[in-house]
Amino acid sequence: MIHFIIGPKGSGKTKKVIEMANRAIEKTKGNVVFIDGDYRKITGLKYQVRFINAKEFDLKDLDVLYGFLCGIIARDYDIEHVFIDGVIEDLGGDVKSIEDFVANVKKLSDKFNIQFVITMSGTPESVPVFLKEYMLEEECIA
Repeated sequence: MIHFIIGPKGSGKTKKVIEMANRAIEKTKGNVVFIDGDYRKITGLKYQVRFINAKEFDLKDLDVLYGFLCGIIARDYDIEHVFIDGVIEDLGGDVKSIEDFVANVKKLSDKFNIQFVITMSGTPESVPVFLKEYMLEEECIA
C-alpha cells in the first residue's frame, strides 16, 4: 500500500508523518524505516524507528531512490513501514519519472507487503491524476 501526504510547504506534512511513524512502531511487529533529507527531524522519532538520511548516500534521481529502497528491503525482510519525507522534491524529476517511481514502489509494496507513506509539496489540485488514488485524506492523517 502506498499513501501520499501532499500539501504546501509549512502545512505540517512532516509533523504528521513523524506521528504516523511513531504510531507504527507501537502497532507493528516488524521494522519501521524513516527516510529524510537531513537530521533535523530525527529528534521527533522514537528510537526504534530506523532513520536514514538520504543525503548521505548521494541519491541522484528517483531511479536511484528506487534502487536504494530495494537495497534496504533486501537487507531487512522484516520491514513493514517505510516513510519518505521531503526527498521526492530534492530528487526532482518530471511527472513521468514520478509516475514510474510510484509504479515501481507499488510493486515493492505488493510483493513484500510494505506500507509506504511519502510526503510531497504541492496542492491537492495540482496532483497528477495517477497520484490521486494514493492521497491520504486529511482525517486519515490526523
